[in-house]
Amino acid sequence: MLALDATLGTMMTTALAATRRILFSVLVVMPLAATSAEAADTTLKADYLITIAGITIGKVNAEGRFTDSGYAATISGQTYGISQFVSDAHALLAGNGRIRGHRITPASYNLDTDEKGFRTHVSMAMSGGSIVNLSAAPHLMPYPDRVPVTPNHKRNVVDPVGAFMVAVDQPVAITGQSACNRTVRVFDGWQRYDVRLSFKDSKHVNNSSDAYSGEVFICSARYVPVAGHRPGRDSVQYMADNKRIEVWLVPVEGTRVLVPYRILIGTQMGDLVIVSRDFSVGATERQASAD
Repeated sequence: MLALDATLGTMMTTALAATRRILFSVLVVMPLAATSAEAADTTLKADYLITIAGITIGKVNAEGRFTDSGYAATISGQTYGISQFVSDAHALLAGNGRIRGHRITPASYNLDTDEKGFRTHVSMAMSGGSIVNLSAAPHLMPYPDRVPVTPNHKRNVVDPVGAFMVAVDQPVAITGQSACNRTVRVFDGWQRYDVRLSFKDSKHVNNSSDAYSGEVFICSARYVPVAGHRPGRDSVQYMADNKRIEVWLVPVEGTRVLVPYRILIGTQMGDLVIVSRDFSVGATERQASAD
């Protein structure tokens, strides 16, 4: 029984860590570059439920703000220790940056988590896709089998907030291929990994007035560890071999950005699903300010 509990705990820790890397959400009031004397910010508010095998284990309350040239966002979420699957945990992620064509170029990223008193923190400053300042606690333990992180691993990357905020060049002509077919190079403060997306399907969803209704692009996703990980660990191998990962992307009206509507990660205990229950997009006028 103890061995089973340990295995389940390891799998859930890995799956929920992947969830933090995939989810995009909540509002942060940070300055964005103005594109004209007066322009409209597009705001996003969305609430997500986290379930495993149909059992609700957590939630994420989400907001974000976008212009033609920038974004600001955070993630605020928690899991509940209501079963053997997970323990009580809280996480707050925040990030902002630029949108250039189909590229997301982060400027800053912060992460704070707390699970039964075990706290983690990451603060990153970025420029042109490279990490220029980094603080991450706790430090990675220097195990002999850990793949070392080199300076090159901190170049041409995005942080976890920017990782699944997908930008496209032409929002009026979004296709499943233009949304999904890409490799996202991520550095989370400790580890460098790729998320390889490929178009799988598209569908139309109809929901209540508070939830998203419209076209959804379904992307298959693969987790590819690059550095900072320990290749021999069961949890790393499980996620790297996991072919049952999907990200359902939806467009944020009035922007060139798509964000997740639904995320699925297959586990031996059942599917871990993060799905939006409330999804609203609005616009606010703002005055120009200097960069």
